[in-house]
Amino acid sequence: MAPGLISDEIPSGDRVVSKEMVVTVTNGHATDEEDAVGKKVVNGDDVKKADASEQETPSDSEKSSPETKTEGAGEEAEPQDTTTMKCEIKHLDRRFDAKDEKYFEERKDDVEKPKQKDWWRLYAFCMVRHFNSDKELETTRLYVNPQPLRQLLKDLIGNYPGDPIDVDDVQIEAPYHPLFYFRQEIETEGLKRFESDEESLAQLKLLISWIKSHFEQDIAAYQKCIANELKAISYDKIWTLFPPKTIVHCKVLNQSRALRVTDSWYDESDLPGFGMRTKYVDFDGERLGTRRLEMFIPKYQGTRELSQLSTMPLDLHEDAAEVREELLARGRKFETYLGQHYLSYNGIALKATPNGYARYNVSGRVMIDCKTYHRLDPNDSFTVKEMSKDETTRWERSRRRHHSSNNGLSFAGEERTYDKLSDEDAMLTNATVRGYSFTVKRFLEFFVDELFPIEWNTTCFDDLVLDPAVKKTVRALVSTHAQKRDTFDDIVKGKGQGLVCVLHGPPGVGKTLTAECVAEYVKRPLYMVSSGDLGTSSTDLDHQLTRIMDMTATWRAVLLIDEADVFLERRSLHDLHRNAMVSVFLRVLEYYGGILFLTTNRVTTFDDAFKSRIHIPIRYTDLSVESRMQIWRNFCKMVPGGVDINEKGLAILANHDLNGRQIKNAIKAAESLAAFDGAKLDLEQLLHITKIQATFEKDLTSLSGIDYTAPGETKKDADSRNMFL
Repeated sequence: MAPGLISDEIPSGDRVVSKEMVVTVTNGHATDEEDAVGKKVVNGDDVKKADASEQETPSDSEKSSPETKTEGAGEEAEPQDTTTMKCEIKHLDRRFDAKDEKYFEERKDDVEKPKQKDWWRLYAFCMVRHFNSDKELETTRLYVNPQPLRQLLKDLIGNYPGDPIDVDDVQIEAPYHPLFYFRQEIETEGLKRFESDEESLAQLKLLISWIKSHFEQDIAAYQKCIANELKAISYDKIWTLFPPKTIVHCKVLNQSRALRVTDSWYDESDLPGFGMRTKYVDFDGERLGTRRLEMFIPKYQGTRELSQLSTMPLDLHEDAAEVREELLARGRKFETYLGQHYLSYNGIALKATPNGYARYNVSGRVMIDCKTYHRLDPNDSFTVKEMSKDETTRWERSRRRHHSSNNGLSFAGEERTYDKLSDEDAMLTNATVRGYSFTVKRFLEFFVDELFPIEWNTTCFDDLVLDPAVKKTVRALVSTHAQKRDTFDDIVKGKGQGLVCVLHGPPGVGKTLTAECVAEYVKRPLYMVSSGDLGTSSTDLDHQLTRIMDMTATWRAVLLIDEADVFLERRSLHDLHRNAMVSVFLRVLEYYGGILFLTTNRVTTFDDAFKSRIHIPIRYTDLSVESRMQIWRNFCKMVPGGVDINEKGLAILANHDLNGRQIKNAIKAAESLAAFDGAKLDLEQLLHITKIQATFEKDLTSLSGIDYTAPGETKKDADSRNMFL
């Protein structure tokens, strides 16, 4: 029998679809035929499409039916060759008999086949309609029987999503998208592979001819789209642009993203549209892998340009080369943030909530650490799927350590190494990384493009106005504690390994600044908390303090508890609530292994148990004239554009009884005044601000009341008015 072209589905308005042998597909009945050659198929009520919406994988019993049954009456068919495979496409129905057993039958009712096992395998291709036990049509599949052709499809199509190729029994379910996507590869590789095999070559050409005929309109729409400068396509043909493994471009959280398509479908629900399952590369704190993300293009009328769609193939983007370069640069940056990294951030950070993403404006230092994020916030965690062998073979196996980009930090998890991503996988990385903001005090997601290395202030410790002997002691303690070295331990292992410093003295003399300078000196994170952050009950204190000390110990951060009086106050027999809080603080403090600074100005109320837990107490006194002059000098050097003040002017300013914080505020206010006048900051402006500050200090310490007498008014009138205030 001569090779023929078969079509199992007849689109609306189709013409003749075969020239020699034609067998049409109906929904359960064969169409009337005038003859077996040259039959024309027209669109009519009695010609229906075969439903291909469902998929079913045949069992082994389907491959070898024990009994072959035929349908219809007529003259006995001529004996046929039962050993030679025929290069044609045979249209069959797979049904259930009275015993609920599956069998194959021809759709023509005038030919009776011999009762031979697997007789249908003698045809190169079989278009089989699958019926269930209720005689309802489920789907239609193309069976490929020649072994060389099965191997070719296995090598080229492989594990196609939802319809993988089994080399021993190749069945491709309608609508046969794998054959469309791989049509060029099938033709090119097949012609090369079967060049000297006439039988396989004829079978290949039959398959190629069927593919081109079946997808004639789809191929035309696809080629017109990619060739046209506007690149537009209709909704019903959009599937042709998104074969599996296609890299698509879209916007997610207003960030340019590249995703790899794994599967696609048309959704005909209340909100119709074209859906795609995609995946991208992410890090879950333990390993690199892939995560899934579904994209959706709502249904539209007519044709639409790809640039107007929410998702489009990256290769068809008008600025594809530029977009690839940007995505690759961000992906390489993403790689450097695996593990723990202390960085600077300035931008919007995100936090997933049941109602969507909450946005936080973050400007300051952050700790990138997905592992700790997931450990302390497990309700917002994820795990990645290990990359398949097809993906990992593209990875460069050269190992790389990340300590070169850690800003001098040394974390326990940094010894881990990760494979370097290929360029394509680097483009597929997430646009955000997870970590903790020390300003917002929340675990958040940070955009990779807004992260930058920290600019450390290496001279701040030198500028700290503190007794040289005390400063040397503090520097020695924190330096040796920051180093990993062997030292003696407590009798109970794990106790007393931290460094606890108590800074006590009047406000504004440098207690908080000392802790900040220490953090800069050792290049560690600084975690600042107050009593309000720790709660007002023993239960809240236990939970919050344990959590905070867990984070700071993990990141080897410097912990500063400002105004810690409430937790250090002496216990009594009557205040059980305070006793419980002090006891919790003592217990947690005993096992803390990091650097802890406690600031207070009420050391006389300390509980006796704290005395033995303090490694170094530092006493701060009121500032001397020399100290104030040095503080004025240090802050004036930080003014952008400089100041017009000499040493004599600094000496005049130092005579004003101001603490360090007041000096800083005065310089900031004077700087604003100078900017308003369009002049350089000088002594006159600073004296004006300090005069205002001195007046306020005088009012605060007045014992006889404040004199609010207006200029030109008598004091008596002012006193009379003050009686009613």
